[in-house]
Amino acid sequence: MCFFGICALAALRALGPDRSWSAGTESANGFPGWSAAPIPTGLSPLALDAREVRFAREFPGQIAAFTDGYSTWIVRWLRHPTRRLHPACDCLRATGYTVKPEPIFVVNDGTHWGTLTAMRGPERLLVRERILDAKGREFTDVSAWFWAAALDQSAGPWWCLTRIEAGAAPR
Repeated sequence: MCFFGICALAALRALGPDRSWSAGTESANGFPGWSAAPIPTGLSPLALDAREVRFAREFPGQIAAFTDGYSTWIVRWLRHPTRRLHPACDCLRATGYTVKPEPIFVVNDGTHWGTLTAMRGPERLLVRERILDAKGREFTDVSAWFWAAALDQSAGPWWCLTRIEAGAAPR
C-alpha cells in the first residue's frame, strides 16, 4: 500500500520545492546508478518521506523520484520480475483518484508510453508510463511486462519510468 502513496505524493511534489535525495547508488546487485536511467538530463532528485523510504527498502529493486519543476518522474529499476511493480493507475486509484485510460502516446523518436488521466476534485494529472528491458524492448503495460519477464521473453534488468504532469491534458 505504501507504493500507492509514492505515486500520489510524487505527483504533488512536482509543484513544491526541490529536495535532494540520493539513496540506492551502485551496488553489488548490478544497479548502474541513477545517471544511467533513461530519463532527461538535468532533473533534480526529490526526497522520499519516511513511509516511501520504508516501501523502497522492501521493494525488490531501486526507486527514486525526480523533477524538472514541471513534471515528476518516478524511476524504478529491477533485476528480477516481480509482482511488487504496480502500474500508476493502481497507485492513483488507491489514493482517491478517478483514472481514465488514454491512447498509447508515441513520441517523435518512436518510443511508446501508456497514458492515463487521473482526477481528484479539481486536480488533474497526466500520467505516462513505460518499461524498458536490457535489449531496448518496451512495454506500456505492467502485466504484459511481468509475463514476458517471468517467461524469459524479456531480458532484465528493467527500468520502469512514470512521468506525472499536473494540470496537463493528453496531446
